[in-house]
Amino acid sequence: LGINAFLFVNFYLVYDVGPKYYYTRQILGSALAWARAPAACLNFNCMLILLPVCRNLLSFVRGSCACCKRSVRRPLDRNISFHILVAYMIALHTAIHTVAHLFNVEWFVTSHLQNTSSIQFVLSKIGDKPGENYLNPVRTNDTNPTEVAFTYLAGLTGVVITLALILMITSSTETIRRSYFEVFWYTHHLFVVFFIGLVIHGIRRIVRGQTDESLKTHNSTVCASLYAQWPTESCP
Repeated sequence: LGINAFLFVNFYLVYDVGPKYYYTRQILGSALAWARAPAACLNFNCMLILLPVCRNLLSFVRGSCACCKRSVRRPLDRNISFHILVAYMIALHTAIHTVAHLFNVEWFVTSHLQNTSSIQFVLSKIGDKPGENYLNPVRTNDTNPTEVAFTYLAGLTGVVITLALILMITSSTETIRRSYFEVFWYTHHLFVVFFIGLVIHGIRRIVRGQTDESLKTHNSTVCASLYAQWPTESCP
């Protein structure tokens, strides 16, 4: 719990006040940090979730701790409780991450379609020139938040991951485990789908910030106040 709290606060501050994502925050607001902080916690917890159910690993560790005090070996006998606790943390952070990204999708689409002189619209137009990297992943006017959520790779894999997680958690209740163990057993094999989706979920880098090279030459706070004059020599 302490590591989760540290990761959440640390990455929340990175995305909410860090200079690298200043322009991204102009489009997404605080929803950016609320999406990325639980994402860091999800990566950590998904790394841990399988360890308590790796029988060979646990047997090896128990054998290695045979000469240790009972207080040291006792946590190894509570591996399922730890597995369940990690699963609850994954469910919590998934809920926060999903809700925040629903807002992010709405802001991305709105910023691209509003066709005004606002800084959000100006930032959304970055990437229109050939060879220029975009900040807003929405690149067409013929779209809507639902289409973005279900057709972009990040959105599609996010839906698959979330459905797999819901099925695994709901089939893990004590009633289903005792009465329909086969349902619990087979739905838990969706962890394969879950981890495949997790690996490719962020491959397109939907959320982007300034590069290190750009940070050296562009003062984002100064440039933001002069966005109506972009592009200039020292601004995008």
